[in-house]
Amino acid sequence: MKLNQGEELVTTTRPHARVLIWPVVALLIISALAGVGLAVVSEDDRQWGHPVVAGVGVALVLLLVVNPLARWASTSTTLTTQRLRTRSGILGRTGHDLPLNRVVDVTYRRRPGDLGFGSGTLLLTTVAGHLLRLDNLPRIKDMYQAVSELVADVAPRTEPEEPWR
Repeated sequence: MKLNQGEELVTTTRPHARVLIWPVVALLIISALAGVGLAVVSEDDRQWGHPVVAGVGVALVLLLVVNPLARWASTSTTLTTQRLRTRSGILGRTGHDLPLNRVVDVTYRRRPGDLGFGSGTLLLTTVAGHLLRLDNLPRIKDMYQAVSELVADVAPRTEPEEPWR
């Protein structure tokens, strides 16, 4: 990532690894079902039965395991002293850079499933009223604290440099 002059990298993160729990569970189930499927194919049908079972297993692994893993690996959130940068996508990339001086509100939300993992959703409201939602961030309290402090540091001053006398 190329930084602007005077800009420093604070942190880069991916979605919390807990989003990979279901793909791992799917891999275990698909493996077990494929093993059973290969075992129950009769001797007369093995010539075409084994390739069919294996093909279905591979297709399910690609859809339910590799796809979520690739989506997780290709998603990142980078916080610098001047902006918040998000990137996602496997083949088609989507990115968003939000200057921190455009943020007017920083909040976070933790659902019951997030509590044991320390993850959560960061919600940023811009001066234009748009909401940027970053789901499944690890260490959500630390990210919230860092973004809040940086937003306060880069916020435009609303009071004059020299007070009226």
